[in-house]
Amino acid sequence: MTQSAEVISVSEDKKEAQVCPIVTDACLSCKEGCARRGNPFAAANPQGFDIKAGDLVRITASQTAESVQAIFSLLLPAACAVAAFFAANPISRALFQRESAEGFKAFCVLIGILVPGAAVMALSRFKIRPSKPNIDKVF
Repeated sequence: MTQSAEVISVSEDKKEAQVCPIVTDACLSCKEGCARRGNPFAAANPQGFDIKAGDLVRITASQTAESVQAIFSLLLPAACAVAAFFAANPISRALFQRESAEGFKAFCVLIGILVPGAAVMALSRFKIRPSKPNIDKVF
């Protein structure tokens, strides 16, 4: 992720700043002040740029954080759905003493996607705190 943002406030040690994302890059050169703004968030300043409120900066996310997010939000539910498809026959034999129908397989796949997806969403909302994005450049 790379995004342009405006600095709202800076911590005293200049290691962290509150920034408000600018929705389009075309708005960077505009002086009208009509650019759409996103929700403010905290960004780290690991390179120690001399920033102040009102500066325009480029924000980047960690490659590691993006990779972990992709694995848990995309690959985990997909793998569980595939596993649920293959588990449909043994589950059907154990519960109903017969082979599973296509509808039961589809139901198992749906459960295999929804349950891990809901777990990932709940963990990301309440438990997991991702690392802050970094200020990469000052315009």
